[in-house]
Amino acid sequence: MLFEIISAPDGSSPQWVRDAWIGVRFQALQPEPISVQTRAAGTGTGILSLLRTLAQGKPLIVEKLGYPAQARDLLGLLSLQDADAARWYLDHAPQMLDPKQVFILDTQCCRPIESLNTPE
Repeated sequence: MLFEIISAPDGSSPQWVRDAWIGVRFQALQPEPISVQTRAAGTGTGILSLLRTLAQGKPLIVEKLGYPAQARDLLGLLSLQDADAARWYLDHAPQMLDPKQVFILDTQCCRPIESLNTPE
């Protein structure tokens, strides 16, 4: 199934990086969204960040509904649109180049499309 990203996806990357995804068209690994448990957006991995999140009463883990896609492929598509945003992932999340890594793109930030061609 083919999708276009129409709004910035949730995540812990800076807003300008998440905004760069808008307009990227991609092939999902399956046509139906999946539900996964993931770390809440904005929850860091350091002990201070985790303690701050707990003190604020925010959840550490949330349920996310989205379309799975190969992370490496998506980063390649992002680099065609915004090389600096793709470079941010290489600098801050190099594990995303692992062929086994998958991005889950929120259902609300994507819409189904007929082809990967850009509209005229």
